[in-house]
Amino acid sequence: MVNVVSIQRPIKQQYAILVNYAPELSFSSLSLSPFRNYRATRLHPSYFSTGAKQGHKPKYQHNRSFFVVAAAVAVTASLYTRHLREEKLTTLPLAKDSELLREQKLSVAASSTASSSQEQPILSHSQPMYNLPSLIETVTRAGLMGSTKSVKEELHVLRKWHANRGYNGGIVVRDLSRPLFSLNIGHETNDEGKGFHSVDENVRGNMSQRECYYLYYEVHSNGETRQQLFCRGTTLFDDVITCLQAWCVHDEELGCSVHFGFNQHANRVVEDVLPLLVPPRGKEGGTNHATVEVCGHSLGGAVAMLVAIKLRKRGYFVTRVTSLASPRFCSGVEESNILKKWLPKETIRIEDDLDPVIYLPPMGVSVGDKLWFAKDKAYMLPKDSLSGENGWPESVWLNLRLFETVLNVFKTHRVGSYVNRLEQLVKDMNGD
Repeated sequence: MVNVVSIQRPIKQQYAILVNYAPELSFSSLSLSPFRNYRATRLHPSYFSTGAKQGHKPKYQHNRSFFVVAAAVAVTASLYTRHLREEKLTTLPLAKDSELLREQKLSVAASSTASSSQEQPILSHSQPMYNLPSLIETVTRAGLMGSTKSVKEELHVLRKWHANRGYNGGIVVRDLSRPLFSLNIGHETNDEGKGFHSVDENVRGNMSQRECYYLYYEVHSNGETRQQLFCRGTTLFDDVITCLQAWCVHDEELGCSVHFGFNQHANRVVEDVLPLLVPPRGKEGGTNHATVEVCGHSLGGAVAMLVAIKLRKRGYFVTRVTSLASPRFCSGVEESNILKKWLPKETIRIEDDLDPVIYLPPMGVSVGDKLWFAKDKAYMLPKDSLSGENGWPESVWLNLRLFETVLNVFKTHRVGSYVNRLEQLVKDMNGD
């Protein structure tokens, strides 16, 4: 005989005990001695709830209904923003019709020798004109780093690539494992005479495993020195930590608040590269015939922007900045307007709308002319047009398509993907 005794006194435990006892014993004479075999079973909480006894739905069913409604609202909002975005895209100027791009019938495989050996003319237009074949080559050179396992091998690859394409200048690859010189230009010093922006001893071991940037320099026959700085993208775990340090801090040199991690990285690069650059006019050994161009991909794109501004503030003649798939580094529109004044006219950022990095951090702001690849078209947006109601191309909530972005995250962020999009744009401009 089996009796079920429902335990009501310790109701928090909510147990039922199944008791097996001898049939000759009555319930009134039940003692612990016959309990030779018993077990406890956990009952569902809804069994003891008042709602369950009255026939109401358990609480977990109400939660399920809430999630269904929330999912429906999210899908509806997504469809609405997609429709709104498609309408707005029709109002944007196509890159192939933009006055910011040079209308030249040039092939994708244009001679790199010409771009490296001929002097770049100083444009007198109120808006810069970007040479697409030259832009493709610059982007390609920014993606040369990270293909080997050591800095020494990296230098060999870089030299070979440039030599095969007619670049006759020199190349310096830096890994920031130790400062080139003990410089404290424009910075306070500690008791040991070292700058606050020197590389942290705790991370040098990791940073020395990969290059941080490389500098190409060439002296032309007219006496002009052309210097091109290429900043590496995210490669090390320390780079990931740098990206995650997304809080904004005020920088006295910049005069505004910027991304903490990117700014620290830019300070290290500037301090390290200064001894390698020709001093600007007004300083000992300085000249007015030395130009600087800065380019970077991903993390390096944001760093390139900050490095260019810091160099210009110190008197260097920065003529061009190219940022590829760069995250956002300004804390707001006011800060971007301050930095915009210190960037050269030829400041361009190249972005793909399926690249998740360009939307990070979501509340940040970028600067520069925007060459934007959205779906199967390319749009050229001048920096002065991305404000107010016309600033919607910068909106994360309107342009981030989460599902497609996740599916293409390992493709769209690569340098090769951007090179292919740029090459297709050249073909479109040439009518091929």
